[in-house]
Amino acid sequence: MLADGTAHAAGAPSGGGLWNSVHAAWRPAQIEAQRLGRPVRVSVGHLDGTVAAYLAHPNGQVDWAYAHPQPPMPEHLDSRWLDGTLEQHPLVETVRAAQRATDWRAAQAAAGRLAAQVRAELGGDHPHTVLATELEGFFALHARDWPAAARLHLAVAEDRHRLAAPPGDTQRVLHNAVAAWCHARSDPEAAALGFALAHLLVRIAPHDSRALSAVLRNLPSTVTT
Repeated sequence: MLADGTAHAAGAPSGGGLWNSVHAAWRPAQIEAQRLGRPVRVSVGHLDGTVAAYLAHPNGQVDWAYAHPQPPMPEHLDSRWLDGTLEQHPLVETVRAAQRATDWRAAQAAAGRLAAQVRAELGGDHPHTVLATELEGFFALHARDWPAAARLHLAVAEDRHRLAAPPGDTQRVLHNAVAAWCHARSDPEAAALGFALAHLLVRIAPHDSRALSAVLRNLPSTVTT
């Protein structure tokens, strides 16, 4: 929910009367509920950063639900998140040399080459690929390349959540994404990135009200009816 009452759902804004069950924002969940034959949980992020939970039923009714549950802790942590072997990759020394020289643009570029090569070698679902991309985002922050830093940290947070990485580090990555995005708000692509970040926060960090509020309060409001 944005400052003027616009609801942004399923990639599009729509205005007026969200609490009416015929509001367009509910339709994707209602259609999914009809397909599944059971209620579907809907999380709604508000301007103050709170996230309320609702149930969309197959008959189109929408009811308030219990508070959004805490995300479950992964049963088994993939040891590759913490094994340190990424540091042995041949391209890492180029990254570290630029870091020692405090040449953040060169470090960002070298980390980008590292991330691309690790992805080619191991694929997108390997923890080392995500960690290499996170390193690229880290140096993008230092280089004040705010749009790239926001985009990279957003992608890393989503991948870390999907691959059950240590949650504390994922929260740090999310906060870096928010900080970078707040600096990048004037970039032409910032609005789309901000909406993606807001939806990710609602989905995987519903209790992080400060981060969500920081994004929602700075998103543009465009009402379409």
